Amino acid sequence: MRQSEPRSRKPASETRARLLAVAVDRVRGEGLLLDYSNIELEDLIRVSGVPRSTVFRIWPDRVAFVADLVRALFEADPGFQTGFDGETLELLEGTLAQAGDRARSQEDQQIALRSMVQATVAHNIVAVDGSVAWRAYRTMSAALASGDSVPGGAEIRALLSEIEGAYVDRMAVMYARVNGAIGFRMRQGVTERDLAVAIMSVIDGMSDHRRIDPAFVDEPRFVDMGAEGAQGWHLAALAVYGVYSCLTEPVSNDTA
Repeated sequence: MRQSEPRSRKPASETRARLLAVAVDRVRGEGLLLDYSNIELEDLIRVSGVPRSTVFRIWPDRVAFVADLVRALFEADPGFQTGFDGETLELLEGTLAQAGDRARSQEDQQIALRSMVQATVAHNIVAVDGSVAWRAYRTMSAALASGDSVPGGAEIRALLSEIEGAYVDRMAVMYARVNGAIGFRMRQGVTERDLAVAIMSVIDGMSDHRRIDPAFVDEPRFVDMGAEGAQGWHLAALAVYGVYSCLTEPVSNDTA
């Protein structure tokens, strides 16, 4: 009797990549549920066609897999690596280029700051709201903050802290560059990292309200903030401008 040939064994790296890809697609379609009920390893193994034994060598339980899944979601999100989505980054670069052509009076610096905030925030809040990675992040962080039971709570808290820390560090570098371009510095006692945390909190909070009542948040507010006269402002942009102008100060007169 002829013996069946043994099945070829997939490398662990291939199994890992395949299972994570299937799970990322599922989260993009369904979101990440708080109890991870839509992330059952047995079901994902069946759909992806990877060896069960290899999967459980890589991930001993579902919590370990979810931690890697959340990392994969952020690694696949270009906005996490750059600080902003592509279009918002282009808007930022454009306003910084224009700022470099301005005279360095404090009024010009304030105009440059307002222009930068107006151009980027309204677009960025929509991009954040549409990001699968940030939705998963906010869902899990909200559950942890509320005291709800989250599988692997301590491990997930450590993971979210790691992800947030990496993002805040990138944004701190970005804001240091922005400050240099428009002629601002941090006020004594606060850092670019503080600025990054404060602005991230504004965007996350506004995004939460926007999902409940988008018309209220998105409706332009016509406000006179300076030499430009009354202009239409997104509510999130006004809030970010308030934070930015409170934590920074212009430096042009120091060298006048």
